[in-house]
Amino acid sequence: MQSDYSRQQLLKEVGAAGQARLASSRVLVVGAGGLGSPVLQYLAGAGVGTLGVIDHDTLAASNLHRQPLYTRAEVGTPKVVLARRALEALNPEVRVETWPERLSAVNAPTLISRFDLVLDCSDNFRTKFLVNDAAVLAQKSAIFASVYQYEGQLQVYRPDAAHACLRCIWPDALQDGVVGNCAEAGVLGPVPGVLGSLQALLALKLLLGLDGQLAGELLLLDLANLSTLKLRAPRCADCVAPGCARVQTINHQERPMEVSFRTLAAARAAGFEVIDIRNDDEVALRPSGARHIAMPELLADPAPVATGGPYLLMCAGGKRSLATAQALAAKGIHVKSLIGGVGALASDD
Repeated sequence: MQSDYSRQQLLKEVGAAGQARLASSRVLVVGAGGLGSPVLQYLAGAGVGTLGVIDHDTLAASNLHRQPLYTRAEVGTPKVVLARRALEALNPEVRVETWPERLSAVNAPTLISRFDLVLDCSDNFRTKFLVNDAAVLAQKSAIFASVYQYEGQLQVYRPDAAHACLRCIWPDALQDGVVGNCAEAGVLGPVPGVLGSLQALLALKLLLGLDGQLAGELLLLDLANLSTLKLRAPRCADCVAPGCARVQTINHQERPMEVSFRTLAAARAAGFEVIDIRNDDEVALRPSGARHIAMPELLADPAPVATGGPYLLMCAGGKRSLATAQALAAKGIHVKSLIGGVGALASDD
C-alpha cells in the first residue's frame, strides 16, 4: 500500500512540491533512544526519503518507558536493527541505512558529509560536540537537543551567518558526567518525547524551508512548570560563515582515560586501586566493595588519591568517572575510568 501524505500536503507550505522535496532528502539521526525514537517515527511518517541511524546500543527494559519505537519482546537486540524494522513497517517508501557502532572521530566526517541534515539525539557531550564539529567542517545543518530530568534545550546550526554552532556558545566541550544523563539523573518518558518531537518539527522546517528555525537562538523548556524561554545565541564574533573560527579540525583523541574490566578482581590484579565515586544512595542500593569517595568530595579534595596509584574510578555507567578522571589527570594524578561503570561488571562481582 502506498503511503498517504495527504494531510500534510494540504498545508500550502508543503503541497506536492514540498513532499517531493522531503522524498529526496537524506537525514542522519545520531542515537536511537529517547530523543531518536520520536524523531525517527515522525520523519519516516512524513516521507523523508532516506534516514540514517547510528547507535551502538542494545535495547534494555529500562528504555521502554521513553522509547516507544520498541517493544519488551525486543529487549537485548541492537537498536539499529529494531529501528530499521519499525520504520520499514511504518513506511516502506523510506530507505533506512544503519550503523551499529558509536559515532567517532574516525567515521563522523565521512558519515555526516553524506547527508543533508544531522540530528544529534545522543545523551553525552562528547558525541554532541563531535556532531557539531563534523557538521561545521562538512557545511551541513544540525539540530541539537539535550534533556535533564524535566528540562530540555534545543539549538539549530546552519552554515550561514544567522546560526551559531555549539562552540560559538561553549568554546570548550563540556565534560560528560558533570550533568547526569537519563540513566543517572532519571527522566519521565514524555520529556525526551517532547524534545524529540520538536527536533523532528525543526528538521521538517529546515527541509521544507519554513520559518521559525531558531536562527541565533536557544530554546529552553521546563516541563515541570510548562514554561519556555528563548535566549539569544549569536555566532562568535570571529566567525565567517559558513565556517566557524573555533572549529578547524576533528579531535581524533578517543577516550584515552578509559579501561575495561569484567570484575573488580581483574582490575585489582592489574594493579589498580578501585574507587567507587557514586553517591551514597547508589552505593547502598548496589554495594561494590570498593573504596567509596563520592564524586563531589573527590573533586573538592583529591588528597586521598594525590599519591600512589594507579587508581580506577567507577560510577554507575562510566560517564561521571571519566569526567572525574580527566579532571584529576590534569592535576598529575595517575587515574583511569572503568568503561560502563558498575553496570558493566559481571553480576556476581
